[in-house]
Amino acid sequence: MSEESPMNRGWGSEAAPKTGWLRRTWETIIQSQALVLLLFLIIISTIIWLISPRFLEVGNLAVVTRQTSFIALVSLGQMLCLIAGVIDLSVGTTAGFAGICAALLMHNTTMNPYLAMACGLLVGATVGLVNGLLVTRVKLNPFITTLSMSFIISGLILVVTGGWAIPNLPESIQWLGKDSVGSVPVPTIVTLIVAVILAFVLNRTFIGRHIYAIGGNKDAALIVGIQVNRLTTLVYILSGTLSALAGVLMLARLASGQPTVGDTWLLPSFAAPILGGAALNGGAGSVLGTLVGALLMTVIQNAIVMTGMTVYWENVVIGLVLVAAIVLDRVRTAKRG
Repeated sequence: MSEESPMNRGWGSEAAPKTGWLRRTWETIIQSQALVLLLFLIIISTIIWLISPRFLEVGNLAVVTRQTSFIALVSLGQMLCLIAGVIDLSVGTTAGFAGICAALLMHNTTMNPYLAMACGLLVGATVGLVNGLLVTRVKLNPFITTLSMSFIISGLILVVTGGWAIPNLPESIQWLGKDSVGSVPVPTIVTLIVAVILAFVLNRTFIGRHIYAIGGNKDAALIVGIQVNRLTTLVYILSGTLSALAGVLMLARLASGQPTVGDTWLLPSFAAPILGGAALNGGAGSVLGTLVGALLMTVIQNAIVMTGMTVYWENVVIGLVLVAAIVLDRVRTAKRG
């Protein structure tokens, strides 16, 4: 799958006849943000393994990939927003709210559990639709709009739960969060399927090309007839739906509706796509880069536990990684300028 925007796919091919295959391979690697990040991830993982050999045990790797799945889903939604030149600060609370709504339906009604989870996805899509309409039709600032939505949703979660968990959910859904196919957790498989679909849409369809075009130059996109408002709203709907998917998968994982789910997912949802090549000003980003970025975030969190560090360092490290991601974005922007 392509790792560059369809509007900027250069791989340095003009210099290929004058260089050896080893140098061409190296040039290809350093021109792909996702591959650079992957190399960095390998280096970090090797260091962690040398400090704590248990890091590469199958059981721990399953834990890492399972945890990565939830961060990756909200990050993929955030990536779509960033590519389109907008932002979604409600991804974490949307995930939590979707899970709570599904849990309430399972706990208080006789609704089929899977239908209740589908309703949770619909809740996420509705939140995205409202965000999209407020940004595109009412012309509100995306930052303020989605920040306000985040506060509204977090308040609603507390109102409907009273701050208490919703326990005793059906066992029939728990395989979605707990089981594995071989050594691969089910949430990881779901995330990979979503990633493949998104990669195809972004790189092989006119919808994907138009989303990149909107983020690259909104005015130019309007001039050539691209439906900017509709596609921006669609991006928000997809972001809300992917966040809700992460929420209902976590619901199945925990077998209960927890009002705190998603509280810590916002910052990683930014760091992962930006580390993977997405730009804060729009027009760039890749699915593979976002997945690797999400995996890096989870590996760092897991390393804190594996090396015996206090978990209180987790927020410090995530904050530092986010700052590094923003600095990296500024450097890339300066180079493009």
